[in-house]
Amino acid sequence: MSALKWIKGRRWSVGVAGLVAIGFVTILVGSGFSGCATFSTKPSDIQARFTARGLAPPEFIQQQTDPGSIHFISVGKGETTVVFVHGSPGSLDNFIRCMMDEELTQAARVISVDRPGFGESLPRKAVPSLEEQARQIYQALARNGVSGNTILVGHSLGGPVIARLAADHPEFVKGLVLVAPSMDPELEKRKWFNYAAKFPPVKWSISKDWGNSNDEIFPHKSELKKLAELLPEIETRTIVIQGMLDELVPPGNADYVERTMTNSVGLDIWRVEDLNHFVPWRRPDLIKKAVFEIIEKE
Repeated sequence: MSALKWIKGRRWSVGVAGLVAIGFVTILVGSGFSGCATFSTKPSDIQARFTARGLAPPEFIQQQTDPGSIHFISVGKGETTVVFVHGSPGSLDNFIRCMMDEELTQAARVISVDRPGFGESLPRKAVPSLEEQARQIYQALARNGVSGNTILVGHSLGGPVIARLAADHPEFVKGLVLVAPSMDPELEKRKWFNYAAKFPPVKWSISKDWGNSNDEIFPHKSELKKLAELLPEIETRTIVIQGMLDELVPPGNADYVERTMTNSVGLDIWRVEDLNHFVPWRRPDLIKKAVFEIIEKE
């Protein structure tokens, strides 16, 4: 084969691969593969949103951990700290409406983190281990002066992350708010686009956030099985907010929490009939209500 024929052949194969990738990505987008309504927002845009509301902008913090660092924003003061942990993919701005709630920020210090592998947290690659994610977030918070009396709020995959943190550091956590949490291993089903995103042309074409999301979703079932052994040991006050129209994380996950977190003090399941998966955007008032119920219950 001549060099010219080989080059033409390579161009043809690369062209086909590119068309396949474009087709897959188009279908992925149409299927809602992102799994989250928004992606990372620039700090300047976050500051602008606060300023437009007449609010002081949040503090942006890059807290060193072992390894890497956790990026988060902080606003407000109070004896209680509320920490928001997003789903997959996602970033700290997913809870921006709660962060701008003046009643909440007057009652507590409010923090929203970029989970490892997302936003500005380092390293940039996915960290599938729930234990390791929880360790890094805990370490960042502790090194920043957060010490106990903490309410953790986790959306979607952020739910099992905060549950793991509560299991490993019960003295640190005052309460948990699990928002549409992906908790039940038996309900964790890989979708066709999860497999498609492993196909090299598609993997090369999707964003870092989508790629990292896929890399942590693939082993998530096995991670949830590890967490299952610890859930009965969690005594922390827990509220679950579950939309009954959720097509991304089945409502059965709330039933699973009810069956397994049997030692949680005052476990409460809020099943909302007309709500889907995107609680932080559609019903931030429910999250606020849950946080205040924990703050006010001594």
